[in-house]
Amino acid sequence: MIQDIFPCRLDHAFRDREPEPEDCFFSFRGGEVLLRVSEDGSRRIPVFHDLGLPFAEVRRLAVFLFCVDGVTVYLLRQQGDVLPEREGMQYLPLRELDGILLGWAYFAGATALHLAGWYERNVYCGRCGGVRMQDRGRRSLSCPDCGDTVYPAIAPVVMVAVTDGDRLLMTKYGDRPLPQWVLISGFVEAGETLEEAAEREVYEETGVHIRGLKYFGSQPWGFSGSVIAGYTAELDGSDQLHIDTGELSAAAWHPRSSLPKELTDISIAYEMIEAMRLPEKGGAG
Repeated sequence: MIQDIFPCRLDHAFRDREPEPEDCFFSFRGGEVLLRVSEDGSRRIPVFHDLGLPFAEVRRLAVFLFCVDGVTVYLLRQQGDVLPEREGMQYLPLRELDGILLGWAYFAGATALHLAGWYERNVYCGRCGGVRMQDRGRRSLSCPDCGDTVYPAIAPVVMVAVTDGDRLLMTKYGDRPLPQWVLISGFVEAGETLEEAAEREVYEETGVHIRGLKYFGSQPWGFSGSVIAGYTAELDGSDQLHIDTGELSAAAWHPRSSLPKELTDISIAYEMIEAMRLPEKGGAG
């Protein structure tokens, strides 16, 4: 999965550290990330020295994110337009980080994207409209006018692999451009347990009931600012599907012998499907 970067380790502890010219950083433009691109096409995460900006300006916009094996990583917060693309610097899709030699780059980029969105949405206080300030010693933003404090928001998501004997229930989204078969998933509502959310999402999307809900594992998913809790479950009752056409374009029971292989190995969904494909390694069914 994307967070499996062993032997590297992403250290989330916040530090009051001033950036140095050789420290690396992330800068985003929508879903794209700024990378240093060499003449031979190789890519790397840029360092502040690459910007060619007065370092006082860099220090003003840089926010400490985390450390990875002693490498300090920052976010460059933009005010107004994003950074112009200088020679050798280019905004590219975030997935391009997967090809960088640093084994942790993709996960670090997804986590940085999560935090970048939080910082962007919290420039101003939601209570009084004042400008929020970075607190010292912790990952939080406070309003000096009214004292309101916010912390990074994480949206919990449940994902469920529903089985019926040797069959796995999979769906296709109808409200977004993702054509592959996926597992049932959805956000947890306020006042709802993870288990209640799992049962509700399965029924709302496909019209079937489940039993034997078991925890599989979890995954941070910075692309949507989420943490995903994966579960397995068994069909309880009729296998007839009644899909929510507002969210899904299709739903079907797939035999273990012919499960789709469309997902990449960075996701917990891939791990859950592979567990179903190879039951001797702990799959359901």
